[in-house]
Amino acid sequence: MAINLVSLVSQFLTPQLVGGLARALGINEAVAQKLVAAAVPAVLASLATAAAAPGGAQKVSDAVSMSDPDILTKLSGAITGGNTRFLNEGGTLLSGLLGGGGLSTLTGALSQFSGAPQPATQALLGTVTHATVGTIGQQDPSNWSDPSAILSMLNSQKSAISAALPPELSRALGASGLLAGLGAAAAGATQTAASTVSSAATAASSTASSAASSAARSADAAARTAQTAASRVPTPPAPTSSGFPMWAIILIVVVVLLAIWWFMTQNQKPAEPAKTGFLSAPVEFALDAMPTPAFAQLD
Repeated sequence: MAINLVSLVSQFLTPQLVGGLARALGINEAVAQKLVAAAVPAVLASLATAAAAPGGAQKVSDAVSMSDPDILTKLSGAITGGNTRFLNEGGTLLSGLLGGGGLSTLTGALSQFSGAPQPATQALLGTVTHATVGTIGQQDPSNWSDPSAILSMLNSQKSAISAALPPELSRALGASGLLAGLGAAAAGATQTAASTVSSAATAASSTASSAASSAARSADAAARTAQTAASRVPTPPAPTSSGFPMWAIILIVVVVLLAIWWFMTQNQKPAEPAKTGFLSAPVEFALDAMPTPAFAQLD
């Protein structure tokens, strides 16, 4: 039956063990879970790369052969008891297999990916290395007891390892050469991740373009509505060239005509007769017609 090393190692590192590991290393438990999930395929990918190098398969096979048969039990005890020295020994083992600055590169990439400090990340990498070597050692020796067997087993795990690697971590390690042992599987996983990112970007761009187009259409419709409304507003009458109100001109004309009419009617009235000339004659006539009094006759 085919085995899946990513699954087997992850099953050993239970949430309870990872919680104890987080407390031992002084990091957040959620960060530790994220770090372990990424470190398991990263360590297996590094071992596959080491095994593919000249003489590397022998080193990996020897590491499994010389490991403590009870290493997984001791690792659980070290995690529970907070024995960070034992945890860091796994980092030393991994550094010897990778050579050069492989451990430092892997630690830096995982630290940046998870947000955990580098010392805690390196100790956790040592824990995962112990768990990986111990898990391989529990398999049938025909799978790891000689260089060709260990190389064949790790090659059979390429697809599972590549699928378990987070795309962000896969891109970060792509230039380091630590994923070279995965060959086309790693390239395919990286390409798939890039394609997913590109598709997401294209979809976002398409959505933004559609939104901009809808906004432009709405703005155009609003402009046409405003233009139609403006065309229905009656145009105010143009002012006269002199700028003087028409009603004032009419009022002045009426006043002038009234003044002329009044003046003409006053000149056409008959002259009033003199009072003295008409009154003196009747008075004298009346006095002559009166009888003379008796006392005037005696004189």
